[in-house]
Amino acid sequence: MRILAEYIWVDGTRPTAQLRSKTRVMGPGEVPPSTELKEGTEIDPSVFPEWGADGSSTNQAGGSDSDIGLKPVRAVPDPIRKGHYLVLCEVFDGGGAIHETNTRAKLRQVLDNGGAESEAWFGFEQEYTFLDRTLHPLGFPPGGYPGPQGPYYCAVGSQWIYGRKVYEEFLQACLDAQLEISGVNWEVMPGQAEFQIGAAGALIAPDHMWLARWLLLRIAEDHKVIVSFSPKPAVGDWNGAGMHTNFSTKAMREPGGMKHILAACEAIGGKREEHLAVYGHDYQLRLTGHHETCSYAEFRYGVADRTASIRIPRHVADKGYGYLEDRRPNANADPYEIAARLIATVNKIEFDIAA
Repeated sequence: MRILAEYIWVDGTRPTAQLRSKTRVMGPGEVPPSTELKEGTEIDPSVFPEWGADGSSTNQAGGSDSDIGLKPVRAVPDPIRKGHYLVLCEVFDGGGAIHETNTRAKLRQVLDNGGAESEAWFGFEQEYTFLDRTLHPLGFPPGGYPGPQGPYYCAVGSQWIYGRKVYEEFLQACLDAQLEISGVNWEVMPGQAEFQIGAAGALIAPDHMWLARWLLLRIAEDHKVIVSFSPKPAVGDWNGAGMHTNFSTKAMREPGGMKHILAACEAIGGKREEHLAVYGHDYQLRLTGHHETCSYAEFRYGVADRTASIRIPRHVADKGYGYLEDRRPNANADPYEIAARLIATVNKIEFDIAA
């Protein structure tokens, strides 16, 4: 029996990294012990061998020394090639050292340096926009604009919704891959939608976010639709696209946790620039103080305030414990860098995430 393993990794493209992947055909002796998985079980990524790739074609090496290493760190069932696997990898250089573009390793280092003690959980709200092959948002008439925002959010009906087929297939694929997906919805701008990953641990949630992004991009291929993670996919009076990040520590989630939530808000506000540095390219285009954002030039937090940098949900304030929502990360941000920065700030770990 042969097994197909799709090796997936984050490349070195700047200012915004891209996903890359290639297929390994695994023969007898290489095949994982079971392709029969029960709901909630995890696949041991170590059953997949380390592999290599051409880093000169992924902005991760020069042509004279182009080999990079791919080390499997997370594996899930492949919902497209049934009975096979998606294998998320970290990137190492030709000598086996952590590659400078390996932001997952930076998150691991923060966790190893004391960050794991806080038992952080994350939930990511990934917004994205469907475009046609001319890079025009779906639902925008050629050379013009649709009706103003309002009727598109969480709507139903072909006069409001564009790209439903991709949206539905993607949701089912995430479920089949056993990703920690907790919801999907249509967003404020035509052709714009969101999915939520989490709540899950500090490595699981970002891993699942990158795998979900890969699935969304891959499924959209079949429908000749482009997925954009641009923070401002249409100029004018249109909402941008973000990746609101829900964050908590064990102390925040327990009774009396509100004092820890407020302390976290103060600490995060004290490192405004360090956070913005890893919250996605062109955050200035989205964080204008309009369209449910706080300006990047200031920092505010408040209960149920969607115009603040950090929102404390109403039900959290009422209970006195729970989590906070950092509303500043862009749709194009790296969830590993976001998680590392939040954990480092709240746990007072000095670590240059953006380096």
